[in-house]
Amino acid sequence: MRKDLVRNRQRLVEAAAAAFAEAGPGVSLDEVARRAGVGPSTLYRHFPARDDLVEAVLDHLAGGVRERSARAGAIDDPREAFRVTLAEICVNEGPDVDAFARLAATSPRAGTRARDIVADLVGPATTRLRDAGGLRAGITTDDIVTFLRMVESVPSTPDQRRKAIEVLYEGLTKL
Repeated sequence: MRKDLVRNRQRLVEAAAAAFAEAGPGVSLDEVARRAGVGPSTLYRHFPARDDLVEAVLDHLAGGVRERSARAGAIDDPREAFRVTLAEICVNEGPDVDAFARLAATSPRAGTRARDIVADLVGPATTRLRDAGGLRAGITTDDIVTFLRMVESVPSTPDQRRKAIEVLYEGLTKL
């Protein structure tokens, strides 16, 4: 892809993330294009449907968590790697967490993409812990994604989310 196309796409995603965080997921796409400094036709060339843009923003919002989860995956102890992965996903604070949850609720497609992102983040640590015999029987990556969504869906402070993750971790792992 040409550099200018990549740059325009990135500007659109960043402008959309900011607009969605400030004005909610219903903000007009014309407003997103205006904030990005491009015309609506440029936006629609990159993102033919609103869900295309929402998915790109979800990926963008997960970027920092993705990097921290990858670092957690480098931890030798599977139990600790799993614990750190859970903490990195849920203890994240600020407008990105709220924006991610609101965007995930905008459509079934966005919800599926958000779920897939979280599953990609917790899947490797979950598999490692299961293979090491440290995960309770019958617990799947999908179960963990559901539990994490439950933690994130309730308005709470970072400290409350941290405590919820600790309880979740203790309930999922074998002693």
